[in-house]
Amino acid sequence: MKRTLLKRKTPLKARKGLNPVSDKQRVKNALWNKITDERAEEEGYICQWCHSIGQRLSPSLSYYLDGHHILKRRYNIHTRENCYVCHRFGCHGEIEDKNIDVRECPDRESWEHRGDWSTTDG
Repeated sequence: MKRTLLKRKTPLKARKGLNPVSDKQRVKNALWNKITDERAEEEGYICQWCHSIGQRLSPSLSYYLDGHHILKRRYNIHTRENCYVCHRFGCHGEIEDKNIDVRECPDRESWEHRGDWSTTDG
């Protein structure tokens, strides 16, 4: 005989949120946000990829400036020199999707003038 929720003898386990963030990762994220804030202020709140204005107040807005790791994030290099400031929606996505090395092509104009941008993996 199946037991219904009313007849359970042991309480249900409390569910944790989806993909909870560890304390260690929370510290890394706070450091990266601080570095991104400093770099955005240095750049005058201008996206380094498309050269249009952005902001760091509300992450839900389309022109929110995000920090892109120049050297891959897996190396845990969280420094100001490794932070490239670009729009979270659009610019950062384009850089990630097309696997663009911002050391070689520091902005969209130089990437488009390369000539071989349409022959990426695909």
